[in-house]
Amino acid sequence: MTKIAYKKMPPVFRLLVTWALMFGLTIISMFSGNAFQEQEITAPIGLISVAILMLATLFKCRLLLFNFLELRHAEPQWRRGFFLAILIITGMILATYALAFGT
Repeated sequence: MTKIAYKKMPPVFRLLVTWALMFGLTIISMFSGNAFQEQEITAPIGLISVAILMLATLFKCRLLLFNFLELRHAEPQWRRGFFLAILIITGMILATYALAFGT
């Protein structure tokens, strides 16, 4: 789907597409985080799984900000600033996990 076609969609349809994408990213996050494994003791997951989890979360945050909070109508500086803040937080979480559990 091209960017122009996405902008010409009716608002309700655009929100439904966004919701479907967020649903898919949530499923990816659940599989990446081993949410379906039955274990009595929680073991740390691997760094690659955490990276996939954080990448899916980053895209979910972007969808939420741009579509549900209408940040796509804001000035470009605000959009870049919010996305940069989310990118920094995601990187800090990933770095903290790597330092805590190693690879």
